[in-house]
Amino acid sequence: MKKYLLLFLSLTFCWIAKAQLTFSGIVFDSSSHPIQGVSISIHKKIITISDSAGNFSFSDSLNSLPVSFTHSGFDITTKTIVSDQKDTIFLNQSNTLLAGVTVNAYEQNTRLINIPVSVAVLSKADLERYNDASLVAPINTVPGVKMDERSPGSYRLSIRGNLLRSPFSVRNVKVYWNGIPFTDANGNTYLQQLGFTNIGKIEILKGSGGSMYGAGTDGVVLLTSQTAAKNENSLSVNSLAGSYGTFSSGVTYLNGTDKSNSALSFSHLQSDGYRTQTAMRRDVANYTGNFSVTEKQSVKCNILYSDLYYQTPGGLTLAQMLADPKQARSAGGGFPGAVAQQAAIFVKTFYGGLSHAYKFNEHWDNTTSVYTSSTHFSNPTIRNYERRTEQGYGGRTITQYQQENFKLNFGGEYQYTFTNTRTFANNAGNIDTLMTDQEIDASIYNIFIQASVTLPKNVIINAGLSYNNYHYNFLQVNTLPAINQGRNFDPELIPRISILKKINAGFSTYLTVSKGFSPPSIAEVVASDGIFNKTLNAEDGMNYEIGARGDIIKNKLSVDASFYISGLNNTIVSRTDSAGAQHFVNEGKTDQHGIELAVIYYPIKDAAAFLKTLKLWSNYTFIYARFDEYSLDGKDYSGNKLPGTAPNVFVLGADIETTPGLYGNFTYSYTDKIALDDANTFFAKQYNLLSGRVGYKKNLSKLLQSEIYIAFDNSFNTPYSLGNDLNAAGNRFFNPSAPKNFYGGLKLKFNL
Repeated sequence: MKKYLLLFLSLTFCWIAKAQLTFSGIVFDSSSHPIQGVSISIHKKIITISDSAGNFSFSDSLNSLPVSFTHSGFDITTKTIVSDQKDTIFLNQSNTLLAGVTVNAYEQNTRLINIPVSVAVLSKADLERYNDASLVAPINTVPGVKMDERSPGSYRLSIRGNLLRSPFSVRNVKVYWNGIPFTDANGNTYLQQLGFTNIGKIEILKGSGGSMYGAGTDGVVLLTSQTAAKNENSLSVNSLAGSYGTFSSGVTYLNGTDKSNSALSFSHLQSDGYRTQTAMRRDVANYTGNFSVTEKQSVKCNILYSDLYYQTPGGLTLAQMLADPKQARSAGGGFPGAVAQQAAIFVKTFYGGLSHAYKFNEHWDNTTSVYTSSTHFSNPTIRNYERRTEQGYGGRTITQYQQENFKLNFGGEYQYTFTNTRTFANNAGNIDTLMTDQEIDASIYNIFIQASVTLPKNVIINAGLSYNNYHYNFLQVNTLPAINQGRNFDPELIPRISILKKINAGFSTYLTVSKGFSPPSIAEVVASDGIFNKTLNAEDGMNYEIGARGDIIKNKLSVDASFYISGLNNTIVSRTDSAGAQHFVNEGKTDQHGIELAVIYYPIKDAAAFLKTLKLWSNYTFIYARFDEYSLDGKDYSGNKLPGTAPNVFVLGADIETTPGLYGNFTYSYTDKIALDDANTFFAKQYNLLSGRVGYKKNLSKLLQSEIYIAFDNSFNTPYSLGNDLNAAGNRFFNPSAPKNFYGGLKLKFNL
């Protein structure tokens, strides 16, 4: 009897010991912030929830278990964890549920559901739905936003249909990178200098953001670098090859600790291009670091060097495009063609930024940033050869006071850029006789204040005001006596007020009234005709907007919708002479209003199933953009469509993810016909575009993760262009894009 009793006690002891195996860990987001309220499940049964510090623990009889981690606003993550070993779990933010998306817009650092303006967020997953070589495709999925690419490396960006000022580059949109101005005092934004690996998230603020960000009537773009997860120490390599000689490669080192976060990357991209004279090459080196000095202060730094070269083929007439869409602009009008003149752009940029954040106490903190930049720009064109050196610096400081239901932000921003630009005759791509030698100073500053208060019944009022001042100075060096001219723009007060009502925890509506103000950039004041235009005035206008966003069906269906009415006074438009030289003038008023709609639906979201995720989404843009008052050369164009703006854009997407690692991303888009000139005589035809990416992700070991994919885009052989020349001389509007592209890519990540 005693023997059986001992056996029974031994078995009982073993069973109890087995049942008491402990599993524990901590859950972070991608920025290494702990997440409270994460549901921890085994075989779809919730067994515990993470606490306020992200910690969790439970017991089970098995030594290892596949555990699922679920939280609103994050992708479901499944990981096999082992007992008696504290695991670190990282959840990636998802655009699935709008209520859970965190944004930095207007320095709020809060959930999108609490932001009373139109903001779109592109996560790293959104950017990687295509070919990992260009930002054009993912940005063009955002309602109301259009990125043009007239040839590889030549970008334009417009928000809500205002492309009149953009014969090239980015105009009237202010861009920040890691909270520091990336748009310089000249109004230039060398967005094409950034490689695909330099960006981890994009926030696009639509409508005037002048109450906090200064000049700009169209919107603001906030870029954030990719960062390491906590305790990550990894080396990633990637390579891509595709149609028309496209090849890219890159390497990224990420290191995250309790006290620091570092990212070091180098990327190379090259392409022969679809058309003659459209080859390009870009090399980018970038270091981003974030260091915790003490519990109260931290320092961030961002260093970039980029070397970009791309050829410019010039626009074609409709007859030329139909005859041979691959050709470059031929000789005509007394000027050689693009090939003979070796038309191209060479840009080398150094950019360095440093930020210091200090937390005085639980209510007060300050972030102060400074930057410096240097750009060497060369541009042999059909008519001349421009060489330009730009050197700039600036800073931004923000102080914040915060209580439970009240937040106050105030600060200022200053920028200065010195430019020396010389124009020569172009002798078959070589510098010839000096034509102009000019020095330009540009300085801008703004002072802003913003308050946000949460009232009873979930009402949030947010209001801001900024004071803006701009000055340009121009010196013609190669004339005797030297001509020195200046231009001071009248200071402007830019207000904004927004009211938001939270219907419930996952849905809100808002109303915004804001003013926009945008002085001409240096590229407009001194355009390619080389003349200092001191009569060019700033644009201004009002923006009225209502919107709603949130979850219609929890964890299933979300919507983000907005309707806006805006317009511009003293509208700046471009003019092109027969030789291709541009200049700008103020012409009348514009009337712009539109509807933007984004819908996301998840029929399937089950981490334990073979088909883990099926995401269906759709975006729609309607833009009514007309000249309200506009006449030129005795002709009245009032009521005509604004050039460069498609009235209707529709995008439909499907994303599929399986537990074994197979995935697919598919996108269909329709773009309506686009007016190409003020008279509305010429239009670019509507086009359809189908894009896809199919791949396989596999963890080969604990130390090595791999991904292989193929991608494509197909315009169904319809002649189309991702970017047209507006009001072009000789009716050379068209820059044909490749009708089909195919890519293949490989990624390897080594956990060191």
